Amino acid sequence: MSQVSCGIVGLPNSGKSTLFNALLKKQIAQVGEYPYTTVEPNVGVVEVPDRRLDKIADAIAGDPSTSLRPSALRTSAVSSVEPLRLEETNRPQIIPAAIRFIDIAGLIKGAHKGEGLGNQFLAKIREVDAIIHVVRAFENPQVEHVGGKIDPEADIRSVYEELKLGGIAKPAIFVINAGEQDLATSLYHYNEVIDSIERTYGSKPIIISAKLEAELSELGEEDQGAYLKELGIEKSGIDQVIRQSYKLLDLITFFTVAGGRQIQAWPVKSDTKMVEAAQIVHTDMARGFIAAEVVNWQKLVDAGSWQEAKSKGLVKTIGKSEVMPEDMVVEFKFSV
Repeated sequence: MSQVSCGIVGLPNSGKSTLFNALLKKQIAQVGEYPYTTVEPNVGVVEVPDRRLDKIADAIAGDPSTSLRPSALRTSAVSSVEPLRLEETNRPQIIPAAIRFIDIAGLIKGAHKGEGLGNQFLAKIREVDAIIHVVRAFENPQVEHVGGKIDPEADIRSVYEELKLGGIAKPAIFVINAGEQDLATSLYHYNEVIDSIERTYGSKPIIISAKLEAELSELGEEDQGAYLKELGIEKSGIDQVIRQSYKLLDLITFFTVAGGRQIQAWPVKSDTKMVEAAQIVHTDMARGFIAAEVVNWQKLVDAGSWQEAKSKGLVKTIGKSEVMPEDMVVEFKFSV
């Protein structure tokens, strides 16, 4: 399975590149106060927050039954995401699942006819698997709105119409890009917009301030909490954007353990067969696939070790043509 991706779309000056920067936790995309700041799309791989990884890491730390499994020892060589190096040197390294985000230039009316480099931009949107539709709701006189005024519902219709006329139909989530000062009362402030999106598109929007999220991404965890508390905001919304994008792409997660030293989360489509999942981890596993041993991650954690889970009959064996169950820790059995 090639890496799936979400395209970030919206009108010019809606905050797409600012959201992209917040997602990547570093300044990649150029941010400007004029249309067409983004011409060539920016691409970034973003880690998916997953608290289960720490719990699995605790369960397998020092587990002798994980130290000799040759099938898992090769997984680190194929990872494209830098492992999170934990402070405890005796704990396994953690590599989260990751998805690809693409920051695509703003669409304008007539894009399907080629207006404003529309053909080029629509072509990029056709390449992605799902869409994050950023809708501007913030006021800033220094950042011109292409329609002359802030009107989230009109903006949504404008982008939706261009996609429809361009023959593009993708699963989508809506991100209302609010002003920092509006977040504490966002549900009330944008109630009509939220109702309209839910009624018309059957999707509950996420409300964030892309500018705030970009600023938070540059702070440490403690400073982030203090900043949010000062603004009267409960929590950052960027993790919600990532998690909802993961669901939107119809992805599930399975986990592999490398010699008791590394735990890795792998994203796959929900209908992925075991041999296809093995191929993603390493080509040798798919080529010489024999079977896969799987255990639900929570059952493994409750058991305290792979060996204990196996002795309790919690580890199951499944074949190559069966579909990968969700949330499993997997050991692929294969011949070289």
